Amino acid sequence: MPDMSTEVLLIRHAQTHGNVHDLFCGHTETPLTALGTAQARALGRRLAALAIDAAVSSDLSRASDTARHALAGRPVELTLDPRLREMHYGDWEARPGKELSEKHPEIMREFFQGKRPLPGGETIEALRGRTSRAIRELAETHRGGTVMVVSHGNAIQAMLAELLGLRTEATWTFAFDNASLTRLHFSKSGRLTVRSMNDATHTEGLDETHG
Repeated sequence: MPDMSTEVLLIRHAQTHGNVHDLFCGHTETPLTALGTAQARALGRRLAALAIDAAVSSDLSRASDTARHALAGRPVELTLDPRLREMHYGDWEARPGKELSEKHPEIMREFFQGKRPLPGGETIEALRGRTSRAIRELAETHRGGTVMVVSHGNAIQAMLAELLGLRTEATWTFAFDNASLTRLHFSKSGRLTVRSMNDATHTEGLDETHG
């Protein structure tokens, strides 16, 4: 009997200019840096020995560009899914995190406690819902295969928190580095096993060499 489980290679996009400047770039576009491009290519080398049956990314360019660099040379078509986008930060989009934390410490504290969205922004519950639905649908669609999924830091945190049944206030329990790899296994029945998390060893040394 064939194995009908699904392997998901869950990846955070590589470094962006928004990351460098500590900006709340949720749905705001921000390109990869030179280091980010090198990270994405290093990810591709890391995955070279693995068969990838399908690839899906957020439709934001930092995620799709990371995916395309990592997939270079493979006959795998990339599909874009807006449900994998980063959280929308409302009025705080594209604004510096440090400055906002200093000006609005109470809002920031309650946001990370899961008590409120940022002004005009998406709720944690909405983010958890759309990202977890997307990943479960992909696992079902690609049963018996391996799918590469490229998303965003807070989106991945929210997705895993929902899949693992964590309380809202525990959503930000995790941390994911740029171009990191998290490996998920979905059994035939849909049971999730996290096989590894936030593995970015393939990017070590790139800060100095940019490639």
